[in-house]
Amino acid sequence: MHYLLFYEVGEDYPSRRAQFRNAHLQKAWAASDRGELVLGGALANPVDGAVLLFKGDSPEIAERFAKVDPYVTGGLVKRWYVREWTTVAGNESAIPIKPDAAAASGASATSATEGGNRSPSSLSSAIHPPQQQLPILRLWKARSTVPKASAYVRHASEKVFPKLRGIPGHRGAYLLRRAVDGAMEFVVMTLWDSMDAVRRFAGAQPDKAVIEPEARAVLTSCDESVTHFEVVDGMENAKAS
Repeated sequence: MHYLLFYEVGEDYPSRRAQFRNAHLQKAWAASDRGELVLGGALANPVDGAVLLFKGDSPEIAERFAKVDPYVTGGLVKRWYVREWTTVAGNESAIPIKPDAAAASGASATSATEGGNRSPSSLSSAIHPPQQQLPILRLWKARSTVPKASAYVRHASEKVFPKLRGIPGHRGAYLLRRAVDGAMEFVVMTLWDSMDAVRRFAGAQPDKAVIEPEARAVLTSCDESVTHFEVVDGMENAKAS
């Protein structure tokens, strides 16, 4: 997958970056040699930020770079965040989709729906005609130490999820966890009727993560942004009666 690392810099960035530039470029080219960094550079007219494109299995590859980048540790960057970029066109795209393939995929989905070959479910029944909005899956990741993992589970289950139930357009939530590298990784997935419903929860900047202080206190790291997906299909197994 591809990930974009965004830097928001201070007004003194153009005048101060010379003293950090060589060290920054050394790390950038080293990341390129490892096959992690695809492209990187400053925005122009005005010079008020930078964008770096990474390739890898998770956003951690870009996050690790930012945390030790001399531009960040030197205070030139006021804020940074990582966004997953679903690339579908071009020779270097992560999920290449050709026009004929996209049309065939759409026709297949229409045939399956109209042909009545699948049992309806709560997700598949939420699929709307093209002119209507599709449900939205909101995904966010974080990590904690193993001893503090239970504290985060309690916070999410007892405080966050109950609040979500009262927001119009909220459809459900999942809290996932796994042990990795001696830590506990969490994935939070929430389902919404639309992006308008997401904004009722997240505000005017829905791509920015909503992280309460109580959660930050027990997490060692967390995404500052979230990823939204349109739910185009789904299935739930029927429970035995």
